[in-house]
Amino acid sequence: MKLNKLKRYCAIAIATIIAVLSLQLPTHPAERIKFNYSLLGFNLKVEDLALYATEGKVTRQLDFYLKRFSDEQQQQLKEFLQLKYEIDPVLVYRFSRTSVGKRMLYRVGEILQTPPNLNGFYGLRAAVVQTAGSHQGVNFVNFLKHFPTDLQLNLAEVLKLLKEISTNDQETTQFITNLKQQEPKDSSKLNIAKIPNLSASGQFPVVKQALKLHDAKRDRNLNVDLYLPQARNAPKSIPVIVISNGLGARRNNFQELAEHLTSYGFAVATLDHPGSNRDRQKAFIRGLYKENFDAADFIDRPLDISYILDELTKLNQNQFQNRLNLQQVGVFGYSFGGATALSLTGAQLNFDKLKHDCSQPLDLINISILYQCRALELPRQPRPLEDQRIKATYLFVPFGSSLFGAEQLGQVSTPTMWQTVDRDFLTSLLKEQLPAFKAVGSQDKYLVVSEKLPHTTATLDQKRSQTQNKQSKISKTYQKALALAFFQTYIAQNSEYRPYLTSDYLQVLSQEPYNLHLLK
Repeated sequence: MKLNKLKRYCAIAIATIIAVLSLQLPTHPAERIKFNYSLLGFNLKVEDLALYATEGKVTRQLDFYLKRFSDEQQQQLKEFLQLKYEIDPVLVYRFSRTSVGKRMLYRVGEILQTPPNLNGFYGLRAAVVQTAGSHQGVNFVNFLKHFPTDLQLNLAEVLKLLKEISTNDQETTQFITNLKQQEPKDSSKLNIAKIPNLSASGQFPVVKQALKLHDAKRDRNLNVDLYLPQARNAPKSIPVIVISNGLGARRNNFQELAEHLTSYGFAVATLDHPGSNRDRQKAFIRGLYKENFDAADFIDRPLDISYILDELTKLNQNQFQNRLNLQQVGVFGYSFGGATALSLTGAQLNFDKLKHDCSQPLDLINISILYQCRALELPRQPRPLEDQRIKATYLFVPFGSSLFGAEQLGQVSTPTMWQTVDRDFLTSLLKEQLPAFKAVGSQDKYLVVSEKLPHTTATLDQKRSQTQNKQSKISKTYQKALALAFFQTYIAQNSEYRPYLTSDYLQVLSQEPYNLHLLK
């Protein structure tokens, strides 16, 4: 490899590795970044990067590297160096001591080392915690200033990771291109002028009712919000949707979606899963738990939903005049909630597959494997969690390729809408989402890929809040329309909505540059 090309890789590597690290979390400072590769060795001063980031000043040494960058790449590097994230230092401290956090830091420490060639785990942990608590925002330069010694990049590992990232990006781009080529060239099958706005509210007023339930068998308290359509002409038989949220989320995270579906005649239940909800996260931050969620929630979450359906069945006669149709239930699952939904529709935990995958080197392009590996803490015995009342599932960026494996995912036969995003290191499209989707045994399954939308809009980059707000609004618009069409078709058994589960409609719904693509 030519020296100039190698040094260009080094500069790119700095941004790549720290971006990976900072997005996961979110003494004497490091003065130099040392690059070692075979017999080659050279340094870059931290202060040179700081001057470039804050004042735009280019020192002679930094100029030697920047000359290998195009003007566009130089601007991208400068913008990266200026990015700042507001992250709770206590959360960073707690997370860095979880099993997931330690394994992630150790893997990154194989790349960001301390001299001479030592894993940078302890330096990384100290630096990310101190940077988060510095009140200057978490960014690359501040991270370096808090690193307790000079930083040494394992260039062989850096180049290996860069190659993996580049290959993944190219293959993702090609996959999206292939989807585009399969789509119709126009929307002639749909009369655009007559297409209703499926993201607009329906005709029924919505009322929310709070339920406090206690599962005595598991000694587990469940707080549920039940959304009901209120009108004289409301359906006599009301289909039910349950929304299962992601890790550390409140039950009102998808309140807009719940109200939207209810306005079209569904009853929607949203719940807190006690072992992995927001209250559990707060208790973890206070130091009351070592881990940020209970591994037992891989079992308890599906049982929570089945228990709620049991309780609603009991309440149906007295409180709801038997109007709730609890034999025709849909589940919307986000992230961890997606894995919950897969368990409810027939996929059992596959410990052999999980043990094999978790013994492999950590793949920084698909971080969700770390959370799936937590299931290895459970007793290794079959635990059927399928609930026959659930007739369709809408999964938003779920994980489960290692948790269940292809054989168990093949047991899922209910209609499945699988919504994902194209650039997602938490649940990689090609490494996590697509293999799991293909393995699902349902004959009615849809993969919807949205371009340029994130796994979550919870990243707190101070300069990108306006963009994130726009992304969040568009993401909600997509979910309202697609979830309505899907649940109307497969839960309410309303065939009039089936034409909206097509590439034609997705082209109408898409907003540039956040285009939607369908694999059916």
